[in-house]
Amino acid sequence: MGLDMLTNRFSVDENILSEVAQTRARLLESQHLPGWFYTSPDLFEHEINTIFMKEWLCVGRLEEFPNAGDYTATRIAGEPLLICRGNSGEMNAFRNVCRHRGVEVASGEGNLAKFTCPYHAWVYDLEGNLMGAPHVKEVKNFDAGSCSLPRVRIDDWGGYIFVNFDPDCQDLGDYLDEDDIRDFAAFLQPENTRLSHKFVVDVPCNWKFVPENLMDMYHVGVIHKESFGGHFPVSNFRFNLKKNGYNATYESYTMAPKGVTLFGTMPWMRGKVGELFACTTWIRPTMNFFGRHDLIQPWVAHPIDEKTTRITIYTQLPEEYFDTPGFDEKNKIYGDFIEQVATEDMAMLESLQNGVGSRAFEPGPTVKLERAIHHLQNYYLDRLMQNDDTARAQRQDDCRDALAEAKASHGEARDGGYSKSFQAAE
Repeated sequence: MGLDMLTNRFSVDENILSEVAQTRARLLESQHLPGWFYTSPDLFEHEINTIFMKEWLCVGRLEEFPNAGDYTATRIAGEPLLICRGNSGEMNAFRNVCRHRGVEVASGEGNLAKFTCPYHAWVYDLEGNLMGAPHVKEVKNFDAGSCSLPRVRIDDWGGYIFVNFDPDCQDLGDYLDEDDIRDFAAFLQPENTRLSHKFVVDVPCNWKFVPENLMDMYHVGVIHKESFGGHFPVSNFRFNLKKNGYNATYESYTMAPKGVTLFGTMPWMRGKVGELFACTTWIRPTMNFFGRHDLIQPWVAHPIDEKTTRITIYTQLPEEYFDTPGFDEKNKIYGDFIEQVATEDMAMLESLQNGVGSRAFEPGPTVKLERAIHHLQNYYLDRLMQNDDTARAQRQDDCRDALAEAKASHGEARDGGYSKSFQAAE
């Protein structure tokens, strides 16, 4: 049965719309989503078909595939995916399913000149073409040309690799521009950084809790008080809502012990921002992007099942830092620190999952520090149930009013020099 023939057991009816209606209300009149939104297997299947098989997903960095034949095989919500660099230098993405019986033709990561199915030894080249298959000569009208690995759309921005399972999807650039991602993040120059540390961990929680937690400013001064939350504008955090997501510039310690940078400000930021500069944006559906004056550190979440999510945290530094004395020791300090921060979050993510599964759970109200989460939860409802442009416009209007009120009450945003050096120039 093909993907387009799959039947979804989840259906939207008046009872469900009524149950989530309060989340559609304005921020300070709203409440969080019901618990089943994070536990239902049927809704999870609907999310995979509606979101993850339709939207652009970050799956790595270009520098992870420097040579022809470099590859990684992974699964997103159970869907086998194979990514490799081809012989001509281009990046390729395929559904990792043999055209004979569907066995995954590659596993793990490494470098191969060809992919050989471990079941019946069908062989594919780096462009996904079938090179050979035992015992098919006697098969009537067998056409090797029609047995290539199914391609998946692949593109890149800022050094990040994105894939989309939908062959008719919009271009990646247009997708990012819906939320001004390229314009907002351009000054960070992620394409001029290199991956210095990568932390991958499976967390026992629904995928939606990961981006929600990462835009939850409510918890930073509590859970992360001893790591990086000691200098954080919790009460005056200024969200800038976009069509689907948001961005923000603010002041915070860098992601290192006691907030002390070990390498200094990135070259293209020197003289423009201070050491407390910080920024964030969200690339739907599951990439939370963070920048500091000295590094870039996105988090990417991929669902495994309705109660398990794989988180990948990338730490990126300017290319020139890799040749400086003591780089390995300093880089390890950065790596150990982000793993500490992630560990602080993981206990809460597991507890969130357990809590919403309780028969006693009743969703509570949303507060002003949850403006981005409220917007995100309504993005879910737009994608999964029915689009509400009116509610979206109201959220954006309310956000502009909140920004104006914050400016009138507290003055210009404290954002480590961003407004003066970059926003005005734009």
